Amino acid sequence: MNKNRTPRRLHSAIAAVSILGLVTAACGSDDDEADAPAEDAAEAATDEAPADDETTDETEDAAPAEDDAPAEEPADDRADWPSTLRFAAVPAENAEDISAYVSPQIIGDELGVEIDFVQAADYAGVIEGMVAARVDLGAFGGFSYVIATGAGADIDVVGLWSSETPDGLGDYRSYLVTPVGSDIREPADLAGRRVCFVDPGSTSGFLFPSAALLSEGLDPSETSTDIDSIFAGGHDASAIAVANGDCDAGFAYDTMLTEQLIESGDIAGVIDSTGEGEDVNPDSADLDIIWKSTPIAAPPLAAGNWLPQSMLDEIEEIVTTKVNVDWAVENGYCDSTDDCPLADGPFWGYLPGDDSYFDGIRELCELTGSDRCAS
Repeated sequence: MNKNRTPRRLHSAIAAVSILGLVTAACGSDDDEADAPAEDAAEAATDEAPADDETTDETEDAAPAEDDAPAEEPADDRADWPSTLRFAAVPAENAEDISAYVSPQIIGDELGVEIDFVQAADYAGVIEGMVAARVDLGAFGGFSYVIATGAGADIDVVGLWSSETPDGLGDYRSYLVTPVGSDIREPADLAGRRVCFVDPGSTSGFLFPSAALLSEGLDPSETSTDIDSIFAGGHDASAIAVANGDCDAGFAYDTMLTEQLIESGDIAGVIDSTGEGEDVNPDSADLDIIWKSTPIAAPPLAAGNWLPQSMLDEIEEIVTTKVNVDWAVENGYCDSTDDCPLADGPFWGYLPGDDSYFDGIRELCELTGSDRCAS
C-alpha cells in the first residue's frame, strides 16, 4: 500500500461476523446526512446597462418582473444518500488481511461516504444480510447471489469479477483433489468417503460439485448417507483438510490449489492427473487434482436497490471504471500491479454485467434440485 495515500473513509471489522451480526447490525439509512456539500447557489442575473445615456431615474428603477424572483438553487442529488454503507464479503483465504483490501477504500473515497467493511463468518452471513437490507454491498459467488435473489433480496449486479485483464470476465473452475496416491480417481469413487465441501452457498465449493456427484447417483447434501459431507467453511480450509488427512477428498476453486496455497506455504505442490498440465512442484506435491468442472460464471459485486438511484448509478460507474488494478496503481492506492490487494485471489477488477448473466446458475439449481435455489 502506498503509505502516502491515507484511506479516509474505511471502517474495517477485522473479526469475522456471524449471520446475526450482519442481519441486526445498523447501517446507514437514507435519512443520514450526506457528506458532500450542497452546490453553491446560482449567481443572480445581472441587469444589462441601458444603451441610452439619458435614461431617466424612473426607467433605471424599473426592473424586469422575472428579476424579482429569487434564484433557484440546483438540486443536490446526494442529499438523500446515506453517510455510511456496509460492505460484506464471503470468507476468504487471507481473512486476517482484509484491512488491506483496496476496493472498499476506493468506493468510499469516490462516493464521499464511510464504508463499514466486514468479512462474514460464512456465506449465509452475506446472503441473509442482503435479504434483510442490512448489507448494502455484497461480494460473493454466483450461487450465493442466486440464493439471495431467490430468497427475496432486492439487489442487482454492479460489477462482474475479472481475474487478470480488463478484456474478459474472470470465469473459473471447481477442482476435486485427493491426497497423492489415493485410490479415489473420479467423483464416482467418493461413495462412502469423507468429502470436504466449502459451504452450502458456494458455487465452486458445493453447487458444481453437487451436480458432479448427482450425475453419479450420489447425494451430496448435508444429510447424505452416500458420502460423509463435511463443510470446511473456506476453499483453503477444504484443501488443507484433504492434505492433513481429515477428508478423503475435497473441492476448491482452481487457483486456490495451483497458486495461493502453494505461495502461502500451506501445501507444497499439486499433481494434475486430468492431463491439462497444471503440475506445480510435483516431486513434493501434497494433493492430486482428479476432476475439473466446466467454467463457472464470474462472481458478482451486488448492491441493494434500497439505495437512492443516483447513488446506485455512481456506485456502478466507480466499480466498473475505478475498482481495478490499473486505476488503483495510477491513483496511489497500490504500489504496483503485482502488489494490489483489491480482493482475495487473482483479481484485476470489475466489468459491467447484469442479473441475467446468472441464469445458467439458476438452471443448474433446478437441475440439482437444491432447495436453496427456490424463489
